[in-house]
Amino acid sequence: MSNEVFKYQLPESLSFTTYVEVENDINAKINNSFKYVVLDATNTRYISSAGLRVILGLKNKGFDVSVINASTEVFDILDMTGFTKIITVERALRQISIEGCPLIGKGAHGTVYSLAPDTIVKIYREDTSIDDIKNERELSKKAFVLGLPTAIPLDIVRVGNQYGTVFELLNATSCVKYIMESQENTDNFIDKAAALLKQIHAIKITDGSLPDMKGKTLHYVDVIHPYIKEDEYKKILKIVKDIPESKTLLHCDFHLKNQLMVNNELMLIDMDTLCIGDPVFELASICNSYYEFGIISEEAVVTFLDIPLEKANYLWRGISRKYYSDLNDEEYQKRCDEARLIGIIRAIHFFKKRNFEQKYIDKCLSELSELLKDR
Repeated sequence: MSNEVFKYQLPESLSFTTYVEVENDINAKINNSFKYVVLDATNTRYISSAGLRVILGLKNKGFDVSVINASTEVFDILDMTGFTKIITVERALRQISIEGCPLIGKGAHGTVYSLAPDTIVKIYREDTSIDDIKNERELSKKAFVLGLPTAIPLDIVRVGNQYGTVFELLNATSCVKYIMESQENTDNFIDKAAALLKQIHAIKITDGSLPDMKGKTLHYVDVIHPYIKEDEYKKILKIVKDIPESKTLLHCDFHLKNQLMVNNELMLIDMDTLCIGDPVFELASICNSYYEFGIISEEAVVTFLDIPLEKANYLWRGISRKYYSDLNDEEYQKRCDEARLIGIIRAIHFFKKRNFEQKYIDKCLSELSELLKDR
């Protein structure tokens, strides 16, 4: 058997009157080149003992069998007969509506709405796969167990043609709304963001479960190699390689659109970028969000963050200085320049991958050359 997947749409009723036809149809289409059999029960409302024998027959032939999109009725049948213990059974996703639900915030990967006083729903972009969402759920659970302030994922749902995740969250306020209310709130946000960063970076992950940001950055350097001068490439390669190896936990997409204010404390809501590495990689992503993207395109950063560019720059300076509070001005500036350089490398890779206009890439390359002049 190879790792090929055989997917089959089950009928509305898999019973004594239909099981022979279904079994013959499957046998005519399946062969030993398949390892996985996925039975889609989207339209199925009933499975009899005869239908269960069809599923069991596939299992006994050595196929890895799963049933997806099982309604409550079908799931209960499979559960009561013990099938949920021998095959994978996934419930059908609950369909919900966001009509009349207040918008809390919008980020690069999804939009967050308040469903009720104690729950929110994050609706993902249409190109987000169910596997990506399940991976983020697992990372959210991992972060919660590690002690990070993150929302607890309760359920994956459908909102029209898009996927969403329902989270438990109390009294959530958009960080954009919060900081735009007053300068005092902005400064409070900076204090809490720097403190949360230090809380995240106090955690070490040694089990190999998360990607290494240094390794990913070295890959980005190779990707941009054809677009930079050879001496610049060598300088960048040395800078990245000289960054200490580290098992420090990083969020690596730490900006106000991925955070909510809950009872005057910051809560993380987007965990799919968790990784490990030296904190400079974290500061690089923050620099991009609040500072570097504004140099590349002021309009783009204002549209993305929903705050004025001056406010975004203020957040970068405030958070980075609070984070590096133990450094003198010269050392602080050196760390910021290093973070900015790493951020630009990441930005060029991102722009190339998403086929952005060449003018944005050219601006990044120009900024990169300027940063490398004195190195």
